[in-house]
Amino acid sequence: MRILLVTSNLRIGGIERYTVTLANALREMGHSVFVASAGGELETQLLPGIKAVKIPLGTKSIASPRISATIFKLWELVKEEKIEIIHAQTRVAQFAACIVSCMTKVPYVSTWHGFYKPHFFRKVLPCWGEMTIAISMSVYDHLKNDFHRDEKKIRLIYNGLDISRFARAYTEKEKQEIRKRYGLKRGPVIGIIARLSEEKGHMVLVEAFKSLLEEIPDVQLLIVGSGRIEGKIKSRVSELGIGANVNFIGNTLDTHDLLSVMDVSVRPSIKEGFGLTLVEAMLMGVPVVSSDVGDFRTMNEDSEIGVLADPLDSRKLKDAIKIILTDREFAIKISAAAKKYAESHFSADMMARQVEKVYREVIDASK
Repeated sequence: MRILLVTSNLRIGGIERYTVTLANALREMGHSVFVASAGGELETQLLPGIKAVKIPLGTKSIASPRISATIFKLWELVKEEKIEIIHAQTRVAQFAACIVSCMTKVPYVSTWHGFYKPHFFRKVLPCWGEMTIAISMSVYDHLKNDFHRDEKKIRLIYNGLDISRFARAYTEKEKQEIRKRYGLKRGPVIGIIARLSEEKGHMVLVEAFKSLLEEIPDVQLLIVGSGRIEGKIKSRVSELGIGANVNFIGNTLDTHDLLSVMDVSVRPSIKEGFGLTLVEAMLMGVPVVSSDVGDFRTMNEDSEIGVLADPLDSRKLKDAIKIILTDREFAIKISAAAKKYAESHFSADMMARQVEKVYREVIDASK
C-alpha cells in the first residue's frame, strides 16, 4: 500500500510522535510510506525508506496562503507517487488533505487527537475523511456528542509506542550522571513532560508541589516542555519561593533519560485526549499520578496501575504524589502492573495493524 501521512510539522509533541511512530510501524509492515510536513527534529527518527516531503504548512489557519501552496504540493505528490490513501492529523493538514482527496479521488482518513470547540467553520468544513480515527474513548465521545459524527464512521484506535525503545534498564551510575547533567540534587524527583499550556495543569501541580515541599523538603520538580504559559509558570514558582527545587527543561528528545530518574510521573491535565507521555512512563516502570480525566480513569478502575486525583484540586494532587513517595511497596506494585498493562495495550504494531485495517476498509469502499 502507498500511504501518505500529512501533519503540520515534526517538532516535539504528541501528534508528531504519533505520526513518526505510525509511519515507522507501517514501513516495517512492508508499506511504502510518505510523510508530508513542514519538518522538525523528529524527522530524523523516521526509518530509512520513508520519504519525508517538505510542505509549507507552518500555520494554524485554513485561510492562510500557505494552504494553497500545500494543496498544490500534495496534489503533485499524490499523482507522481500513485498514493492510495491519505491520512491527515492536524486541523490544517486535514483541510488540505480533504481538498486534495476531492481533486484526485484518492480516499482520505483523519485522526482526531484531542478536543475542539464546535465552532462554525469546524461544523461547515469538518473534513472528516471517509473514516475518522479517535485516539481515545473520550475523543470518540467528543466526536459523537459534540460534532454529531456518525458512529459508523468513527474507529477507536489507541496510540501506540515502539515498546522495544523502553526495554533498556539504566544503571545507578547512569542515573547519577543524568541527574548531574540536568542539575538535579539528592532527593526524590517528580516529573511532568507536557506542552506548557493551561489544559495540561502545570499551575495546579506547582501549587501541589509547594505543599508537598513543606512535608518532604528535599523533593524536586522537573518540568519538561515548552509553550505559551512558560512565563506564567515561572512567575508563580518565583512567587511561591520554590525555585531552588524546580528545574525547567525545554523540549528534548531525551525523555527516556529523564523518565529514568523520576520517582513519580505526573499528568495533572484538566482535559486530555490521550497522553503519550503517560504511557512512556508506564513502560519505563515509573509510578504514575494522573488527574481523573480521559481514558486513564477507565483503565485504572481498581487503582492498580496508578493513582488518580481530581483535576484542579492541588491538595488532592499533593496527597496522591505523597502516597507514592512514602509507600515504596505500593509504588513498586502499581508501576509493575502499569508496565505490563502498557506493553499489552499500547504497542506500535497493534496500532498500525488497526490503522491498516481502516485503510483497507476505506480503499475497498472507494472502488
